[in-house]
Amino acid sequence: MDNEIGHEGRNCGASICTVVQTALRQNRLLFAFQPVVCAATGETDYFECLLRMRDLKGSIIAGGEFITPIEELGLIGFIDDYVLELTVRELARHSGVRLGLNISGLTACIGPWLESLVSALQYRPDVARRLVVEITETAALSDLDESARFVDALRRAGCRVALDDFGAGHASWQHLETLSVDTVKIDGSFVRNLADSHERRMLLRDLLQRISGLGCITVAEGVENAADEAVARAEGFGYLQGYHLGAPTIERAWLGQTSTG
Repeated sequence: MDNEIGHEGRNCGASICTVVQTALRQNRLLFAFQPVVCAATGETDYFECLLRMRDLKGSIIAGGEFITPIEELGLIGFIDDYVLELTVRELARHSGVRLGLNISGLTACIGPWLESLVSALQYRPDVARRLVVEITETAALSDLDESARFVDALRRAGCRVALDDFGAGHASWQHLETLSVDTVKIDGSFVRNLADSHERRMLLRDLLQRISGLGCITVAEGVENAADEAVARAEGFGYLQGYHLGAPTIERAWLGQTSTG
């Protein structure tokens, strides 16, 4: 790929980190917004904010190209700080929209990020109630008690809390039983091609029943075609997300604009 990350070396995490820090200083980090849709009504509940980078030629680079190396280096904190600032700014500017932001499970045990969120939302309940904090499940939530306190603090601040990519990483039923999250987003690997596998569909059904028993809302991630959407609706998912429902767009789709990014 002919972009900054490609030139610096795809496998060199330190170089990628330098590229991203430069992009941050030059205001070239931005969001693509993907809708999370109510299965019953088809209406958008909120838009997930997915970080992108605009390279020096103006092309958009997906977060997967740079987030993982930064996380592996233990430097994801500065990205999470920026994402929080940018999301709160968007919510303040657009009063009629709900937005979700992603934070690393590693950040869930770091006090300064939470302090920044509480400070930003302290006198802005209108913003807090339209913010969904998605804790990325693929990063280990190693300190369960600390993570539980983190989630409780987010909810006291007025935010909704989601556990992202459930089934793809390190979270377990103990996490679900201990963390008082509002929403569990089921990884797309459980959702894709369900129409072709009775066994996988039965496994998903059992998973959804157990999550429902905890009082959590469920989101089907990775809904990429009409067949998967039909099965996800039939199995009782509350919400759906994926390219079939709406691709990420760098434009603000709630303003009637569409442009993939």
